[in-house]
Amino acid sequence: MRNYYPGITVYKLAGSIIVLLAHAMLLKYFARVPNQQLQFVLLHLRVVVPCFYAIAGFLAYKGWTRAADSRAYVRKYAARIGLLYGAFCLLFLAEFVVPALISGGLSPVNLLLQCKIIAVMLVINGPSVQLWFIPPLLFGVIVSYWCYERNALRSALAAALAGFAAVQAVSGSLRTIWAGTGEPFSWLSPAYGELLSQLATRYIGFGLPFVLLGVLIAKHEEAWTRRSLRPLWVAALLATALETVWLLLSAGWSDEYKLSFSLLPNTLLLFCGVLRMKGEAVRIYHRPMNLFSLVVFFGHILLMRINGLLLHWEPGGMDVFEDFSMMMLTLVECAAITSLLLLYEKKPASGMRKDAVS
Repeated sequence: MRNYYPGITVYKLAGSIIVLLAHAMLLKYFARVPNQQLQFVLLHLRVVVPCFYAIAGFLAYKGWTRAADSRAYVRKYAARIGLLYGAFCLLFLAEFVVPALISGGLSPVNLLLQCKIIAVMLVINGPSVQLWFIPPLLFGVIVSYWCYERNALRSALAAALAGFAAVQAVSGSLRTIWAGTGEPFSWLSPAYGELLSQLATRYIGFGLPFVLLGVLIAKHEEAWTRRSLRPLWVAALLATALETVWLLLSAGWSDEYKLSFSLLPNTLLLFCGVLRMKGEAVRIYHRPMNLFSLVVFFGHILLMRINGLLLHWEPGGMDVFEDFSMMMLTLVECAAITSLLLLYEKKPASGMRKDAVS
């Protein structure tokens, strides 16, 4: 089994830039397409998200199976990501919750409201729009490790895929069964129904099944890398085409559509392609590419908000040129932050070498 996968490095870089592009421009302009039914064609671009989860599961499995203490590795993995996530949560508290407590007082009603906001932020929405990705990731990794220790990965994946299929009725291709009868959680108030839908979609539709998928691919890596991709190509193309045509003809587009059945073969195909990608030259630039990917993913929303305040650009009132300029400015800032972090990493090493020579 290999220790380094150039395709994963390249995918992280490309995926983080796609996420920035989506938040800076794509989502905004897709929403303005005159024929909203075409959004069903674009729905399949969400394959970026489950492939990230599969990569995370794959790398987590490689990490804990090679560690001297697998439990310590998983605890450290969760703590490292949790600390970074927690830092953004503190920013959210400082920006929204603390001012609300100051202006609204410490009455029981206001305290309860802020507790609800914090709970939703921590578990479902994240402190910023892209960070909803983190809690389902940690959930998927921890559940996967728990199943790994009990030699139950296959049965866990079967259960997770059954959940993936069931959630299609909430936010996927099976939403058509509710046509004319209301939403899947109509017995709840609309606000709680929406939260439950998001919870099911993000944890059961995206996080758990695809992290488990990545774990099982890592466990049987040699078989997956030797397997012909032709059946996957056929399955992915057929599933995507048939599902898209069926949705175009039988459903009306709404923003509640997040999943599709064809995400499964598409993710498998994309991930297997990533694993087979060659490019030893990537190894030379692995560290800056990986660090830049992290800076872009975690920092782009915060940087865009700061840029908007400095340039006096309102998110809803920007034209194409301003949106494009915002995206490029944010990329340049992320590159600058990455360069500073790399310089900071090199300083202790250079100092140690000088001490050794002296």
